[in-house]
Amino acid sequence: MIIWNKRAENSLDKITNYIGKHFSQKEEDVFVIQVLETLTAIAEFPKAYPETKLLKGARKAVIHPHSTLFYRIDSKKKIRLLLFWDNRNNPRKLK
Repeated sequence: MIIWNKRAENSLDKITNYIGKHFSQKEEDVFVIQVLETLTAIAEFPKAYPETKLLKGARKAVIHPHSTLFYRIDSKKKIRLLLFWDNRNNPRKLK
């Protein structure tokens, strides 16, 4: 089960809105498909993506060279999405 926290929802909205505003609808659609594919992979193989030191206890899944999803495995059946991150931002802002 994948659980979305508010920060994950807001950060995904922010990234998709940015793509929609600065690029084409096709590029926004491609990004959304990449997100869905990543979520499917995480649901099937939660430990497939590496742990990260940027957020304590989190793993990171690179969706696109400019976007990363940070998530935490809460239990065998629960995955909590923490944050979608624009990789062009300063990683010090993650904490």
